[in-house]
Amino acid sequence: MKAQPLLKIGAVTALLMGLFSAYYYGQTPHPYQFTEVRFCPTTANKRKFGKYYNKPAKSQSVLDNKYCRFKYRLLTEVWKSRQFNDVVSLPDGAFITNDLAPSENPSLWLLVAPAFVWMGYYCWAAKDEIDNESSFQRLEYFKTAIKRQGLITRTERDLQSHESERIKDKHKKDIDRRADNLLVQERYISLEELQQQYQRQSELEDLQFSNTKKQFAVADSVADKSIAENRRDKRKADAENINPSNEKVSAPQGTTAQELIQLLKNHEGGWLWDVIESTKPVWVLGGQGSGKSSFAASVVMCRKAIFDWNITSIVDAHGHKNRAKAWKLLIPLEPELIGERNDYLAIGEAMDEAVQRWSDRTENDTPIQTLWDELTQLSLQDDCKESVKKFVRHSLTDVRKAAEYLVCISHAFTNAASGNAEGFNDLRQSETIQIKRKSKNGRVPLNHAEISGLYDDDGNLIESKRVTVPDWFYPDSLLRFISAR
Repeated sequence: MKAQPLLKIGAVTALLMGLFSAYYYGQTPHPYQFTEVRFCPTTANKRKFGKYYNKPAKSQSVLDNKYCRFKYRLLTEVWKSRQFNDVVSLPDGAFITNDLAPSENPSLWLLVAPAFVWMGYYCWAAKDEIDNESSFQRLEYFKTAIKRQGLITRTERDLQSHESERIKDKHKKDIDRRADNLLVQERYISLEELQQQYQRQSELEDLQFSNTKKQFAVADSVADKSIAENRRDKRKADAENINPSNEKVSAPQGTTAQELIQLLKNHEGGWLWDVIESTKPVWVLGGQGSGKSSFAASVVMCRKAIFDWNITSIVDAHGHKNRAKAWKLLIPLEPELIGERNDYLAIGEAMDEAVQRWSDRTENDTPIQTLWDELTQLSLQDDCKESVKKFVRHSLTDVRKAAEYLVCISHAFTNAASGNAEGFNDLRQSETIQIKRKSKNGRVPLNHAEISGLYDDDGNLIESKRVTVPDWFYPDSLLRFISAR
């Protein structure tokens, strides 16, 4: 509290000194040569007749009061130029001059004045801060005192109420005891009957106490059951790790291929990087709404961003529907869209051409990518089911030496999806990478999946492994890497 008056005095003093400094700076002479001039004409009233003619001293006094008492400051060079003689010629004796030597301008006052003003402002601001803090502390003390007083009052009231109930219960028991003694004395009831009533009342109280304990036990059991169910649901939700597709996914940082490779390698032991660089066909499996198409498109985009492998074709019977959504970021890469509007004959021809292409190309050719969708349905169409059987069989053995990287989409990797080709079950497990995705209610994809077809550090085939798909492994998030390339 003692600092506040000092700060107030300091603020006022600094402000006044700043004003005085500014005023003094405005009153200081300029650093130029000045001449102070007074026009003092001599009276001509020295004749013997007329008014004031016989009073020259008085006439001279009137002239002095009218002209000579005013002083004018002119630059010396202006005064010496005698510019006023061009208008009217005046004798030199009519002027009284005084040369004013130049003096240096103390410019320091120009800096001192704002400094004092700032000092005054700072002192006043410090005082206001102390005032605000003090007011806040007083308010907090007041609130604390109110709460403390309320707590004390409420505690005293509860104690008084409890004491009153205890005294009332004691009085009631005393009255009942006296009444019972009076009934026994007057022989309205025998002592044995009274003791039996006491015994029955005690048994009833014990029974009520036992029932109350059971009620509490039931309530505790219900609460424990609810807690157990909540924990079970939480563990289930954590295990599923639900990530609705309509939530905003976080985009990865960086734009270079090396940064994308580092992201892929750092995620869960690098299984995503193993998928991207593998020469095996990648089969993305799952039901509706499980995120198969977005995962397949992400694999294609990563390979394009890292290795610059072009996607030459997208074979999709529903391509006319998916080009605006599932393949919207692949269309700018200029792939050939084959089989739109359920053109299964064109799809069969594309599969036959792919088999022929694999026999013609070598592993030294420029790598290319192709994407094949809805293989489950294709194996059921008469126009292409034989082509599907041959396509799947050759894809398990020929694509690596043809430098072609396949991404296939199906609901499940069954005999139906492979065109009912027989004798290739072991090859399907060892020569393909299968990512099985799931959805919640057929609409929301879950971010966990099961993968098979990779190898562990000891070279053993991984038949099934639970993995999670990161939020950034999504076409919209990966677009920046292709744009940078």
